Amino acid sequence: MVGALGLVALKNLAEEGFDVTGFERNGYVGGLWQYTQEDKTSVMRETVTNISKERGCFTDFEFPADVPTHPSAAQVQQYLLEYTKQFNLEPRTRLNTNVRRVTFDEKRHKWALDIEDRPTEYFDKVVVSVGANNVPNIPTIEGMHKFEGECIHSRAFKSRPEDLRDKRVMVVGFANTAADTATQLVGHASKIYLSHTHGNYIIPRVIDGRSGDHSLSYRLVNVHNFMTCYFPNLAEKMFNAFVKKLQNKCFTIRPEWGFEPAPSLKQSIPIVSDDLVSCLENSSVESVQGIKRILAGKKVELENGELVEVGTIVLCTGYKSDFSIVDPEYDPTRCTTKAWAAAAGSNGKPLPRLYQNMLSLQKPESLAFLGSVAFTFPAFQIYDMGTMALAQIWKGAASLPPREEMEKAVDEHHEWVCSLARNGSVYPGIAKPGPWMRWANEAAGTGANEYLGYGWKGWMFWLRDRRFCNLLMGGVYSPHLFRLFEGKRKKWDGAREAIVRANEGPYKEKDKDV
Repeated sequence: MVGALGLVALKNLAEEGFDVTGFERNGYVGGLWQYTQEDKTSVMRETVTNISKERGCFTDFEFPADVPTHPSAAQVQQYLLEYTKQFNLEPRTRLNTNVRRVTFDEKRHKWALDIEDRPTEYFDKVVVSVGANNVPNIPTIEGMHKFEGECIHSRAFKSRPEDLRDKRVMVVGFANTAADTATQLVGHASKIYLSHTHGNYIIPRVIDGRSGDHSLSYRLVNVHNFMTCYFPNLAEKMFNAFVKKLQNKCFTIRPEWGFEPAPSLKQSIPIVSDDLVSCLENSSVESVQGIKRILAGKKVELENGELVEVGTIVLCTGYKSDFSIVDPEYDPTRCTTKAWAAAAGSNGKPLPRLYQNMLSLQKPESLAFLGSVAFTFPAFQIYDMGTMALAQIWKGAASLPPREEMEKAVDEHHEWVCSLARNGSVYPGIAKPGPWMRWANEAAGTGANEYLGYGWKGWMFWLRDRRFCNLLMGGVYSPHLFRLFEGKRKKWDGAREAIVRANEGPYKEKDKDV
């Protein structure tokens, strides 16, 4: 499917000489970034990105200069359309085409695509990019069948703040979608409850005049990755303390809101919101405990025994992966480990068995899945890197370990994920950023590990271009640095200028000091 992840896969594979076709059931590319009132996953009408355009872009394509640091959803969708045109992806994309099933034809040794109203087509390789936000995750709530009000998932909310005018609404969840939903209801609903079972950190988009994500430089991220590898407990405490310090610098958090204890950032991401704290302060949004059960009518009992009456419940409880488009034999979610299923933090979501959270273990040479890699990096960069690596592997320029080693790596990864899930909610696609980025860099051949490392290439680069090298290490962590150096994947000649532009304006003074 040709959402943002499908687009970058299409482009990176085509760039390496593959004859690629993208199938999209909708009449547009961009996936969830295209706002629609239909019963499909999409952004809300007022959505603004939490990640800056300087960090949340693809590796070889900038956002336009006139787009603000935190673009609106419409601006991101326009960016994706321009990306499609820039790399001539329209001829490779079939819109309004519904692929119903992907199976492997043993006789032909090809993948067969069962396409609605069209003959079956056969391909040597398949990338399944249905994304991770298609199937709403609906929690089991005791007594829900007794509820006489309306219960909807956030997917159905979108343009509906005005539809809930003068109603008492309970928003369930405590992540970015829940924060956005609750604050967008202000001025419409007569009462807004934000119901949650755990705490979280919260930071604004802009801190001291700059985007909060600009504080994470390449050097800082690599120091953290080193600490995580050799001193994991200390690294975890330091990162949590760092984000908490940012939070407390910007906001005064009241104990009664239930923000503490916050889950470790090792397994969760903070809320990014400019409005939630002020809404809690002026009581336009009320923070309450999680739902224990639904009583008769419209009464909800909370975990602390408090009773509240609401007319609408909005479930901001996320999504779960659905790879049912693929033959069950090759569906990576078909087998869920007992440890994962038993962990409270799994929340009923499947845990895919994929090498590096991307490659099929049965057929890594021809089947990959996008949408199951997540850590504290922008998704556009993660999947640009991942599909660059995939293109080199399938091209034969990078190799995979033997099947037994891949199985062992997935087993070890799942043990780690399950250990996190026993301590709290965790996204099934979570990955360790340091090892994953190291793998992607090496497979894609970006040169970043060598030219920004401590080997002879790193020292030579620093000696030849010390000022720019220091900017790369200490300035805005730009995705363009992964297209800067010569390597296996295609280099972008505009990378250096794009990196400098990302560090211009309010960052010039910092640039002078690095």
